[in-house]
Amino acid sequence: MIVGHNDAAPYNAAWADGRLVGFFDWDFAAPVTPEWDLAFTAFAWVPLHARDVVTAEGFTAFADRPRRLRLFLDTYGWSGPVGQFIDIVRQRVSASAEGIRRVAAAGDPVYQNMMKHGVDAALETAVNELADFPDT
Repeated sequence: MIVGHNDAAPYNAAWADGRLVGFFDWDFAAPVTPEWDLAFTAFAWVPLHARDVVTAEGFTAFADRPRRLRLFLDTYGWSGPVGQFIDIVRQRVSASAEGIRRVAAAGDPVYQNMMKHGVDAALETAVNELADFPDT
């Protein structure tokens, strides 16, 4: 186990002179396996999120995602098959969607607002789309 950021995404990145210098918003930091934290990081940066979500953010190079993921994994040192890693990403993202729903049901207005805006549904869409991700 490590203490993972658990939300190391572009929207939580700090930049200086065009270079990544760190991350902020550590409210989800917690013990986690390296693979679990890496899965969300790849999800956010490759990106592996639902096509409609990343298209709205300006990413449309979907045919390039397998190469980008392989580069990401090789740089990290992941030696396992891509398909195995995609399964971990799918589990991790499903857990995020379930967590949003659970906290919203407990009455948290921030998470209720996330559900109102379809964040949990978008995560589930991504999980479903990743079922067809090429195992390169």
